[in-house]
Amino acid sequence: MKKNDMLTLIGFIVAWGLVAYGIVVGGGALKLYVDLPSIAITGGGSIGALLISYPMKDIKILGKVFMEAFKEDTTSKKDIVVLFTTLSRKARKEGLLSLEDDISGIKDPFTKKALSMVVDGVEPEAIKEIMALEIDQLSVRHGQGSAMLKSLGAYAPAMGMTGTLIGLIQMLGNMTDSDALAKGMGAALITTFYGSLIANIMAIPVAQKLDLKTELEVGNMEMIVEGVIAIQSGANPRVIEDKLVAYLSPTEKEAFKAEAGAAGAE
Repeated sequence: MKKNDMLTLIGFIVAWGLVAYGIVVGGGALKLYVDLPSIAITGGGSIGALLISYPMKDIKILGKVFMEAFKEDTTSKKDIVVLFTTLSRKARKEGLLSLEDDISGIKDPFTKKALSMVVDGVEPEAIKEIMALEIDQLSVRHGQGSAMLKSLGAYAPAMGMTGTLIGLIQMLGNMTDSDALAKGMGAALITTFYGSLIANIMAIPVAQKLDLKTELEVGNMEMIVEGVIAIQSGANPRVIEDKLVAYLSPTEKEAFKAEAGAAGAE
């Protein structure tokens, strides 16, 4: 299950807000930083470069990929430990078929698929192979989205520099016209500014956030596979719990032990 990632939104607001604040406090009017030809060169040129680099099926999902940075998976590793410890106890007492009712209540499709194969009697090696393929394909899909944003982060400054060169050419071609000289200098600088903003406050940070989310999601999926195989093998619930707790960070381990101790005291 996913919820809104407020930290990403706050980061965007802080970054863009402070840029605007610096412009205004520095004595500049915001309208000085709006130039349609420069937007066309930097923004349009960057999009054009993406169209050259990637197939249309990938370009179509770029907006969806971008918005994934604003979503956060609410499933924690502690939740996974609790789930599989509980399921392993039930499976050990009542058998693997008793898990069918529990599976129907699980929302995560990856967990549901893996446990369903266990109940259906699929061999452990086959389960590992199938779920490993699922993990690999997820990494590939997420990697493609992240790569597009990283490409955009590289193209935008380059197109900004292209705009700078155009502005300099215009400026040097009208050395006797002071108005044209000022206009050319403005165009030369503003495109570099746009390219820097697109790269450093949009494309690159979002790509890094997506890479981090993918790493966390893959870690959870590998943990789930470990738990599923342990349940299928009939391992002791305590052994399964200890094995999955090893995936937790030191802070998560302390929190899990505290919660387990509180539950035991009740």
